[in-house]
Amino acid sequence: MMKNKSAALYYKNTDELKSANPRDINSILVTCFDELLSSIKLFQDNIKPEINNIRKKSNSFSKALTIIYSLQSCINFEKNLDVAKSLFQIYEFTRVALIEEFKTCTVNKSEKALTALTQIRDSWEAVK
Repeated sequence: MMKNKSAALYYKNTDELKSANPRDINSILVTCFDELLSSIKLFQDNIKPEINNIRKKSNSFSKALTIIYSLQSCINFEKNLDVAKSLFQIYEFTRVALIEEFKTCTVNKSEKALTALTQIRDSWEAVK
């Protein structure tokens, strides 16, 4: 019973997030991008499997994919289709690059993705 109440409060908090003012939403997006960029960098730093970094690689990989999925699912395709498609393509490029690099243990396309994601993040910060 207690777990259900806790889950219900979580959803209530989510509803409150939707009604946040635009400045708060921008701050949330900038924070998401900061976390995504940090996770990708940590993943890249631990790309070569070693005894002391396997968990870091795995955790940062999972966190980055979760944030990417969250960003993709928040895209409003009805507001501006061209921008929405571009954002989705960048997120998808990043997702595929990370999966490929996880398998091959070499940093490649995620460097390019980091550049694009940093530009998007900086754009959101400028909107504040």
